[in-house]
This record gives sequence, C-alpha cells and structure tokens, in this order.
Amino acid sequence: MTVFETIVRELVSAPEPLLLRVLDFIQAVKGSSTLAETGGDAPRVPGLHVGQVWISEDFNEPLPDEFWLSELG
Repeated sequence: MTVFETIVRELVSAPEPLLLRVLDFIQAVKGSSTLAETGGDAPRVPGLHVGQVWISEDFNEPLPDEFWLSELG
C-alpha cells in the first residue's frame, strides 16, 4: 500500500473537524516557500551559524537529584 493510499484510508474515517485541520495544514505547507522550493531536501550548509551556539562547560556533568525529583525552583 502506498503512502497516498494509507492517507486516504485514514481520512475516510476521520471526523469533519480533523479533516478541516488536515486541509489547513496541507494548504499551509503548500504555501510555504521554503518547503515548496526545496521539497524539504535542501543541502546542509556547514558553518552557517558559527558562533551562535554554545555548550556549557558542565554539559556532561551529572544532574543533581533535585532535578530528577522536580525539587528545583
């Protein structure tokens, strides 16, 4: 079964409010110039955001028990 056939099969049994949300989503995606122009398969560009991201020095340190027990403020 193709992806298209699976989608159609699911939509046949979907309630009207869900169908309206799906329609809105499809129209939004089709109207998106980024997805429409590239098909979502644009090549990645290395070094595009150099210096815009940082990782804390203690990134690999274990988290305190309070974090896991939801006791931090």
